[in-house]
Amino acid sequence: MNMIASIRSVDARESIFSRLDALIARRPPSPDAARVEARQLVSMAIADSSQADSLWGAVDAFHAHFDFMMQTIEINGADDPGLKILRTKCRFYLEEVEALCLSLTY
Repeated sequence: MNMIASIRSVDARESIFSRLDALIARRPPSPDAARVEARQLVSMAIADSSQADSLWGAVDAFHAHFDFMMQTIEINGADDPGLKILRTKCRFYLEEVEALCLSLTY
């Protein structure tokens, strides 16, 4: 029995997606740092998928919308009324990535 094997679970992925959802909702002090953090978290979420290639369309859509949201914050500030729609779109693509990750795990 290998007692040193790393343990990976759905709980770790759920934590990653919770952190991404919180990242979408908050007002980042640095949009550039938020972009980097989002990319790292998404990469962590899909790292265990044996078929990660099928996720890239959803991942790219998430990053495009997240980047646009960060640009809007940089240009118009965190109080821009258009951010509500952008946050909704980011969450939609985030949920798509999460669902694909979970479906590829089983």
